[in-house]
Amino acid sequence: MPSTRRPLEGATAELVEEMRGEGGYRGIPVPWLALERRAGETVAAGTPDPITTRPIIDRLFPDSVAARMGAQMISIDSGAVEWPVVTSSVAAGWADGETASVAGPTVFATTDKALKPEQNLGITMRITRKTLKQSGAALEQAVRRDMNSAVSSALDAAIFLGTGANGQPLGVITGQATYGITATDADDLASWAALRAAVVRFMTANAAGGPGAVRALIRPELWDFLDGAYIDTGTGITEWDRLVKNVPAGNIAMTTNAIAAPSGTPAETQALLTTTRAAWRRYSSGFGAAWT
Repeated sequence: MPSTRRPLEGATAELVEEMRGEGGYRGIPVPWLALERRAGETVAAGTPDPITTRPIIDRLFPDSVAARMGAQMISIDSGAVEWPVVTSSVAAGWADGETASVAGPTVFATTDKALKPEQNLGITMRITRKTLKQSGAALEQAVRRDMNSAVSSALDAAIFLGTGANGQPLGVITGQATYGITATDADDLASWAALRAAVVRFMTANAAGGPGAVRALIRPELWDFLDGAYIDTGTGITEWDRLVKNVPAGNIAMTTNAIAAPSGTPAETQALLTTTRAAWRRYSSGFGAAWT
């Protein structure tokens, strides 16, 4: 009976002939096409859908503004550290005559400010085994970055807006009266003139040699208003242009969590001005600006 099998051809036929010629052929030849991966084939209950895990994308956090405003972080392992702060008022005076005495004597007074770890800020995060397997080896570092950024953001809010209650420290803005910080209500539309008046107070108190030595902490809404308030529509100069002409843009920090959101009708906001000497805050002054 003649054979009805289809003769081999192509690459399969070449391979079979070569193996037969070497005496190494065994079994039944299978065409190469039968081994191809065909589209539409199903495995078990569905089509394979492999997923490749890419690097983790971190959450977005605002940059810390405390350091930009002159704050310095001090590490205290245990106990308390005291910092003497000069509180005396020393004045020079001319001697009224060759044998007369100069002004004084003046008592050099200091007040000790103790830094104590009385507040505790922390974050608790839970990671499951499944999360570790799905997210790859970079997950732990991503969690660390996320926690560090969240702590930095919370510290900014506490440094400036801390209530002093429920475990929080007393912030610079909320504790303005306690810390003896001058607060002036602008009682008018926000403008460079109102900020300039606060800068002048620094200079007349011999705390700053010029507007370039002053730093400002503002809300984005204040920037939005000043950048849209034109001095003269013909020149295109805005109140913001006048501000950054005198106070360097690098000295201006914008924040949404270190200054309370505008409130009231018309809406009112605040700005905090500071100046530093040897990396320490010496004086600060805030003002409130209202606009419609």
